[in-house]
Amino acid sequence: MNYTRRILTLDGGLRVEQFEPQRPENLPVLVFAHGIFHGSWLWWNFMDFFAMRGIACYGLNYRGHFLSSGHDRLGLATAEDYVADVKTALAAIGREAILVGHSMGGIVSQKVAESVRLHKLVLLDSAPCKEITETVLEVPAERLESTRTGFVHLPDGTSMMARDLDTVRAMLFEQNKVSDEALWQTFAFLGRESTLVLQQHAFMPVSPEKIACPVYVLGRTGFGNSANPNLWEALADYLGAADRSIRNDISHNMMCEQDWQEHARLIERWCFA
Repeated sequence: MNYTRRILTLDGGLRVEQFEPQRPENLPVLVFAHGIFHGSWLWWNFMDFFAMRGIACYGLNYRGHFLSSGHDRLGLATAEDYVADVKTALAAIGREAILVGHSMGGIVSQKVAESVRLHKLVLLDSAPCKEITETVLEVPAERLESTRTGFVHLPDGTSMMARDLDTVRAMLFEQNKVSDEALWQTFAFLGRESTLVLQQHAFMPVSPEKIACPVYVLGRTGFGNSANPNLWEALADYLGAADRSIRNDISHNMMCEQDWQEHARLIERWCFA
């Protein structure tokens, strides 16, 4: 291993996993923002991949998630709180950064990019912003039903994914290119999420003119309407992202599937070539 792993504790009990190369390249660092139910564990494959190449990596855990404190107050959290958490992490890191956001972390990252100077922004199967949700998003009936039955809402204002291995596979690994080990790891680490965040994160408005950095969108085909059949193409267009990869062979949790290195290389080429 050519890097050091450590856990950084920031203001408010936020904890960030740092993968720091022993001989770092003179390149921007990668800061990873996870989606609902997840934590910095989602990025272990990617952070190992990039740290071995001399690129420092930081995996944030929002308040109430995985290593961070605040689990007892998670039901009060809003998506705007997570935007603040990312800004706190970026300020503490204090290095030129490429922000990588997945799922709900994608819309959080879009909001961060409106007011924080970033080197680049990478969106992986990102949640859409309000403007795209209201005009393009169309979830297939089967997927909508599985979402209704696959989420369990708890009295404390939080929700969790049903504790069923088949549900986790169907919701996160649609292409079923996941090893048993990775599936069980995901199953074991999935946590609770603020129900408010779950319900409202895809309705956060974004102003593309405020995002000054280049944007790269990697997403799946589908999830759009007749006018715009591919949701992530529409999101890339809305954000003015000249670079995108919209594919029909990836799952939502592409960074944990058996071909995860292919996606890591796409990011590497776009960010550092």
